[in-house]
Amino acid sequence: MGFFQKLRKIISVIFEKEAEQKGDDFEKYVVDLFDEKGFSIVQWTTDMTRKHTRFVESDCGPDLVLRYRRTNEIFCVECKYRSKLFKGKLQWSSPKQLGRYRTFANDNLVPFFVVIGLGGKARKPKRMFCVPLEEANYPALSPELFEKFERSPKKRFLWKNGMLK
Repeated sequence: MGFFQKLRKIISVIFEKEAEQKGDDFEKYVVDLFDEKGFSIVQWTTDMTRKHTRFVESDCGPDLVLRYRRTNEIFCVECKYRSKLFKGKLQWSSPKQLGRYRTFANDNLVPFFVVIGLGGKARKPKRMFCVPLEEANYPALSPELFEKFERSPKKRFLWKNGMLK
C-alpha cells in the first residue's frame, strides 16, 4: 500500500469516527427531548458493528423503540443528523436502510418516525424535523417535503393520536 493510499485510509477512519460521534450525540439529544414521565425506552440500538466486525441483525432496526406510558402505544424513532443539505436535498439514508426501516415498521405494525437534525451541532441542531416514515419515500428528501414536518429543536416531544410531534 502506497503512502497516499495509507493517508486516504487514515483520513477515512478519522471522518468515520467523527460521523459516529455526531450520530451518538444527536441520539442522546433526541432522547433528552422525551420526558421520562411520559415515555419509556423499550429498546435503544447499541450499534454493535462499531465494536465488532460481525453483522448484527438488531442494528438494522430503528435507533429507538419507545412507549407512550399513558396509552402503552409503542413507536419507533430513527435519529439522523446532517450538517447541511447535499445538492439541495436532505440525504437521510441509503436505499437499503430505507427498505430495512419499512420492513421493520410493517413486520412490527408500529408507527415509525425519522427525527432529523440539520445544521448547528449534533448536540444543538439549528433545525429539526420529525418525518413519518410513510412520508419519507426516498433516501434524499426535498425541502418541500421535510419542511412540512419542522419542529423546534428545543421543544419536548409530544404523542397525540398516534403522531409524534
